[in-house]
Amino acid sequence: MKNTSLLEEMKNSKQSAHVAYTNFVTAYSIDNPDLVYCFFEGDEDKKYYGSIITIKYEKKFEDFTCGGRDFVLKAIELIKNRIEYNKAKVLFFIDRDYTDDKVKDELYVTPCYSIENFYSTEDTLKRILNNEFNMKEKDENFLKILELYTTLLMNYHDKLLFLNAWLSCQYDIRIKTNTSTRLDINEVLKNYFKNNENMFDVCLSLRANIFDDFKNKDILENTLFKDAPKILDDLLNEKLALFNSRDFNKACMFRGKFELKFFIDFLKRLKEEATSKQPKILTKKYKCTLSFKLEDSISVLTQYSNTPNCLIEFFDKHLKVA
Repeated sequence: MKNTSLLEEMKNSKQSAHVAYTNFVTAYSIDNPDLVYCFFEGDEDKKYYGSIITIKYEKKFEDFTCGGRDFVLKAIELIKNRIEYNKAKVLFFIDRDYTDDKVKDELYVTPCYSIENFYSTEDTLKRILNNEFNMKEKDENFLKILELYTTLLMNYHDKLLFLNAWLSCQYDIRIKTNTSTRLDINEVLKNYFKNNENMFDVCLSLRANIFDDFKNKDILENTLFKDAPKILDDLLNEKLALFNSRDFNKACMFRGKFELKFFIDFLKRLKEEATSKQPKILTKKYKCTLSFKLEDSISVLTQYSNTPNCLIEFFDKHLKVA
């Protein structure tokens, strides 16, 4: 865990609120009142939101990457305090993460954990099956894949329930103590979510035991995240109960990068199965030319991802011409 203050992070980071603000000041022009200025957490966000802005709303936009959620929120303070930018079309975008934050004014907050959760959905899968595999919704194999996907995702969520609950507790501590320290989740867990290693075997079953460590509090706190605060059992049990409740949408509220990894690995194995001369699960062979890669999935699959109603309402409010 990096134990640096927010000020130190902004001084050290090339992508920070102050850097983004400075770039905005340079780019801003009163001679181009229709230009939209968008502040994002990371570069992946502009690929998702940018396509909607340019295609659906036919607007040009300037993007500014802040390098994190906290920095986007800080950028709001920096800009809103300057009256010379009151007429600028400035929009801000952050992931909800494990919070209850909602859309407010020019700030858009995802209704799920992150934009990655917009991709790893059953609706997205249906669109891909129909458009890339040329499967019809009433086909036997189409229905078989959806049923398999649903079953596997439930199993996957069971395996990652404890980890998500523990990470959410860590987030609560960071907010409660008002610190900018963060767990380097991607780096610490990279051996469990390897880009070049599929979590499914050739029969489209989750490989055994690869996520067993995520159910062990001792391993999480004393091996994987040794510098992280220790979580009291009572707090963790409360979070587990919440995350495992009937009304809790795991596919929406679990960490998006975990969900997207599952989705892409499933599609990779599905393509191998569907294009095989002798499929093991499907009753016939299908063609699919699309390449499913985790590193470029946000760009490639944007056309099939979900667009929540709250995002359309947000853009309609700020970009739609009456």
